[in-house]
Amino acid sequence: MTRQLARLSLAIGVVVGLCGAVPVLARGDEQIWGAVIASGTVRGDLFLWLEGQARATDAVGGGSQFIVRPAIGARIGRDAHAIIGYAYVRTDPEDGTLTNEHRLWQQVQFVPLRTKDGAPLVISRTRLEQRMIEGRDGTVWRLRQFIKVQVPIVSVSGLQAIAITEGFINLNDTRGGARQGLDQWRSFGGFGYPVASRARLELGYLNQRIIRSGDDRVNHMLSATLFIQL
Repeated sequence: MTRQLARLSLAIGVVVGLCGAVPVLARGDEQIWGAVIASGTVRGDLFLWLEGQARATDAVGGGSQFIVRPAIGARIGRDAHAIIGYAYVRTDPEDGTLTNEHRLWQQVQFVPLRTKDGAPLVISRTRLEQRMIEGRDGTVWRLRQFIKVQVPIVSVSGLQAIAITEGFINLNDTRGGARQGLDQWRSFGGFGYPVASRARLELGYLNQRIIRSGDDRVNHMLSATLFIQL
């Protein structure tokens, strides 16, 4: 069962990747994104996921976004787990209206490929979100497909080269303004390195393409994520 889900997850990633490869005119700005993700076993196969993010969404004007994303998960196989959680998102754009979003999300994650030493080489993650923004009608159902490749750099112990691609697809239209179809695309390139016995930092460049009815918007981010094993 888990192998079939893994193949489905990878297939979705390929389809979404082909959709995101279409070149279009774009404009955007520079941003800084920081995140801390902590996880640890509760009992048996159950584990807790705690995530916090802070984003400077306009390097010049001072827009910001904050995300709190707790969840509970369970391992469903040696190389697979499932998670269900909640997210609160506060967005305060430099030239727009402050919004508060409440988001339910469900996720399955697989490790279809490992290195000879057993470390994850490819990680595939499929996430479904139900987005509810205060003051707007309707719930947006959004599918996110994430694929990550992390390759050890032999000359430096613990150092990895990392590449990530993630597509976002809205599954419905809403009267609140959401449009069905490809919503955005993110691509990341950088490095990962252990900074403590139970902590790892991933630092690099993140490109975000936001799909619009007119010209798309492309944002360029310095991204840093600290992973902590509780």
